[in-house]
Amino acid sequence: MIFDWFNVVEVVSFAQEIVHEVNRLFPPEDQKGKAIPVKTYQNKFDSMVTRIRSFSTKRKLNLYKKARLLNTIKWEMRDVGHDEIIINEFISFIAPLL
Repeated sequence: MIFDWFNVVEVVSFAQEIVHEVNRLFPPEDQKGKAIPVKTYQNKFDSMVTRIRSFSTKRKLNLYKKARLLNTIKWEMRDVGHDEIIINEFISFIAPLL
């Protein structure tokens, strides 16, 4: 039971899927130096928001898994080449959804 608290394989896999979707919607090379205007791209975010909410409610993520999910998204986006501004805005946008 306690070991399940630290089992993050599914969480990391989901975070990588989310980053892949972000990269498809907002390629890093198109966003250099610009922030993603969340209100403008709300339609693009809607399906992602639905997926994130569904994932978090079905799995009942604990504090460690939420942190690992957000951290994985942040580092995966950084590795792909997104600007720090975009990463921080995206993390701030999805953190309350968890």
